[in-house]
Amino acid sequence: MEKLQVYLLKETLGIVPEKWGVKEYATFHYSDVMKSLYLKDFPNAWEQEDLKNKLSTIGANDYFNKWTGDNFLYVEDTELNFLLNYVKPSLAEGSTIAGKMTGIPLFGGNHQLLFYNKKYVSDEPKTMDELIVTADEVKKQFNLDYGFVLPTGACYFILPFLYGFGAPLWADKGEPIPFDALVKTIELLRVLIYDKKSLPIKWEQAESIKCFTEEKAAYCIGGDWNIREFDEATNHNLGICEIPALDRCCRSTANASYLFLSRYLEPELYSNVKEMCEIFFSIDVQTEIMKNLYRMPAIKDYDMNAVEISDLLRSSYSVYESAYILPAKKEVTHMYHVLADMLEPYVIAHDSPEDIARKVMLHLEDVESYYKNNLLKKLRGVVL
Repeated sequence: MEKLQVYLLKETLGIVPEKWGVKEYATFHYSDVMKSLYLKDFPNAWEQEDLKNKLSTIGANDYFNKWTGDNFLYVEDTELNFLLNYVKPSLAEGSTIAGKMTGIPLFGGNHQLLFYNKKYVSDEPKTMDELIVTADEVKKQFNLDYGFVLPTGACYFILPFLYGFGAPLWADKGEPIPFDALVKTIELLRVLIYDKKSLPIKWEQAESIKCFTEEKAAYCIGGDWNIREFDEATNHNLGICEIPALDRCCRSTANASYLFLSRYLEPELYSNVKEMCEIFFSIDVQTEIMKNLYRMPAIKDYDMNAVEISDLLRSSYSVYESAYILPAKKEVTHMYHVLADMLEPYVIAHDSPEDIARKVMLHLEDVESYYKNNLLKKLRGVVL
């Protein structure tokens, strides 16, 4: 029997699909790191004609910008479209490209969370000012390296800050990152990193995770993928809450893991897709995904009150329920590239917040030039 060939990052699902009775429908090919999946494993498989008509991948909706949407099957236009009726509409819509729902969401998540170690603090901060004050007090009391940490070198974690200062982030038809919200975010980062020295200068996730798991920080901004490791490291003294408010609530952004199918997929394999998805959409498997991976249910009729789950999962779910699912737009991936370069801690230390914000706004306007002409490097350092 022919099988669907699924390429994915190992940490997306681990090897748990092998336990769910889907092996007769699909073979899973795991990549150790995202760079390998994006740049080597999936593209190499795509070049093989004997694989192209069996190929699929599981990942977030920014896959659209690694390979053109034309490479994927518009599920909405096929006999598989009924599968989209199983899932939450917001997740299905998150895979829309060229007006067509393309990915089948298997589970949700990827939202930002504030973690805290109950060994040091017991109350959830309601405002960012409260978090900063408490973090500094706890740092001194317990002689910690930092009161709280976040990956200051990874722009994904400042999206809730931008939202808290008024940026809609594609939640409506307004400008996704207004100038004023951007300036306020840069000013806050400068104060926390350089003036108060509350945050590390430039850390990626690995450094931030290490500091929190070694109990050298009381708070950490991370994502749902950190829950298991953080809970074990704190000897189950972990707390989870939403990122505290700035000018308004710091709404998290989120995504889902979608099944994307090759546009050349053999119709004979549609039944494999149907069978595999219906296994994923069962209450039992959705619950296992939550308990084993700490991800969120994708199906619209999932009753959180009907299953036994941990307090950590419930706290994570409450944040996810109010999170905004980022759309599958090239502009979103473009935003990541621009913010990663322009909000580097070393950059925000030298230019004024207003000058940096003006440069960011310029780069955000011209998506195609950024990709085609490397606009960002040409204009870097120019005072506008």
